[in-house]
Amino acid sequence: MNLNFDKFQADVELNSLASQVNTKTEGVEIFSAMCAGKDTSKFGNKVDKVNAYMKNKGAQAVAGDTKAQAELNAIRTEIIQAPLLKRLNIFDFMGNKITVGYDEVVKYKVYNLEGKMSGEQAVNGSFPFASYTYSTRTMDTGNITGGVLVDYREFQTGNTDAIQVMNEQVITDMLNKVFYKVQNALYNGVKNAPIKNFSEAAGITKAAVDKALKIARRYGTVNISGDYSVVSQLEDLAGFKTDVAGTGLRFSEAVMEEIRKTGLLKTYRGSNVVEIPNSFNVTKLNADGDFYDTYLPEGLLYFLISGELSPLQIGFKGGLQSMTGLDLNTRTQATRYDLEVGTAFIDEYAPHAGIVSDSNYAVEK
Repeated sequence: MNLNFDKFQADVELNSLASQVNTKTEGVEIFSAMCAGKDTSKFGNKVDKVNAYMKNKGAQAVAGDTKAQAELNAIRTEIIQAPLLKRLNIFDFMGNKITVGYDEVVKYKVYNLEGKMSGEQAVNGSFPFASYTYSTRTMDTGNITGGVLVDYREFQTGNTDAIQVMNEQVITDMLNKVFYKVQNALYNGVKNAPIKNFSEAAGITKAAVDKALKIARRYGTVNISGDYSVVSQLEDLAGFKTDVAGTGLRFSEAVMEEIRKTGLLKTYRGSNVVEIPNSFNVTKLNADGDFYDTYLPEGLLYFLISGELSPLQIGFKGGLQSMTGLDLNTRTQATRYDLEVGTAFIDEYAPHAGIVSDSNYAVEK
């Protein structure tokens, strides 16, 4: 069932009770480990006690006990939030990640170097020196939404596998929605910048990759990343020609070993090559209608710099918010999760990020 939450009626009493539940306990930690299938032996007989407690709360919730329902909702939110926020750290390699409280404004700084960097100067002479100024800007944010249908019977029966499957689907769905927003901001920002390291054509060509890498290397250490559809094309660019006509392509033993171990080339001209995971969205078909679509664009190859001022700013406000209520479209009880996210692109820093786009794949999803 596809929940879009365009018509959602929150249960005020249930959500008020859930906000009062303390989820920073060892019992929640144990139950989270049980759902994730982790080793719980270090907790000893506490595992059985937690299992019995959660089953009892599930039975109470099924019987209509509002306090039990609120407690289970709060525990599920905690179990989803911890791994989701941890996985959001992946955006550190794509931009500058900023986290603020829910009632704060997301602000970021743009630095401008001024003065003279170095030069020859008389011993007692005056000279201009390097300094910097900065301006502070703010970014708008919007909600990324996900959710699950509420079924307390899974807690009642101790079906932790089913609970984990639903939790993982929420995490995957929301993470990929954020990733799509971030990728779109980076793509449009680099493409539309007045000075840019960007090219777009049908297929990933050696000329385009080498040009983008040459520019990016001037700024620092480069990581090349993208969907399997584009990083796999780098394999054909890593070989060398064995005849004058250029038709005899061969690979070095080191390249062959990289591809044998992982199925992909791991380095290209000294830069790391990283595949960005791109799951199928099982609620949406592709343009041809013959298979599921992917969450993220498949045709974008990024050249990103480590330790440099990033043109992309990514803001998160207040962590994961949740509320339980009635989905009016399906007439079922559901828990909705919201993550407030914003992006901003700094044109002044645009050359620090490079993109080679394969136009055989759509950017918009």
